[in-house]
Amino acid sequence: MLVDYHTHHYRCGHAQGQLGAYVEAAIQAGLLEIGLSDHSPIYHLGSDPHPLPGTAMSEREFPAYLQDMHEVRERFRERIAVRLGVESDYVLGWDEHYRTLWNAMPLDYVIGSVHWLGTWSIFSPELPPGRSAEDVYEEYLRTTQAAARSGAYDIIGHLDCLKTRGHLPDLSITPLLEETVQVIAESGVTIELNTSGWRKELGAPYPREELLALCRHHGVPVTLGSDAHRPEDVGANFAEAAALLERVGYTSVMRFSERKRSELPLQ
Repeated sequence: MLVDYHTHHYRCGHAQGQLGAYVEAAIQAGLLEIGLSDHSPIYHLGSDPHPLPGTAMSEREFPAYLQDMHEVRERFRERIAVRLGVESDYVLGWDEHYRTLWNAMPLDYVIGSVHWLGTWSIFSPELPPGRSAEDVYEEYLRTTQAAARSGAYDIIGHLDCLKTRGHLPDLSITPLLEETVQVIAESGVTIELNTSGWRKELGAPYPREELLALCRHHGVPVTLGSDAHRPEDVGANFAEAAALLERVGYTSVMRFSERKRSELPLQ
């Protein structure tokens, strides 16, 4: 009876299915709670017309997303707890924008993810012109620290996502990486164990086991997310995830309601 707080649906342009289909999948998977958390608009690249169709929903669609989430929660109220969320970008210098935006929304939680370093996407196959993997990694970690400190987010998404396209130059626990985990701990935010890395054939979730163990060592709380982009991926690899959490010393995961968290024992 676990929770899955990281899911998407058709509005982001690169996922499939309606919100209700993800909730039905969560019920079939035996989950205790399901969180809806599609990509917010990419505000730092400009307003509508949509700057990057197929990457996130447009600003024009966001009100309909909020309304749809509320309707789905009511429809399934007697069958499963549905939590309302969003996966939000974090970009340096946009702290006040995101704090103000999400504090005004009727949400249960907000995932803050570093997808962008300025106008460069971490999912780009090539590094930014003139940049090395080492300095991109440093900027990524310092941006993650700023996201944790911003006060805009409840959960920091997929901590080592820079590895997706092979841009992570060092898999060891470097001093800056440990400093980043300490900042997350001091900021009081939760991380997610995101299982999608297994489905992407990376051989490891986000974060990898050594980094997850470091987070546990520093007392960083954790929750679970499949990062499902299809209803059938809801709760994917959660048996492996629970075993990994227990292996590194976690005894509970976090659940959220109205931006407040509580513990859910793993056993």
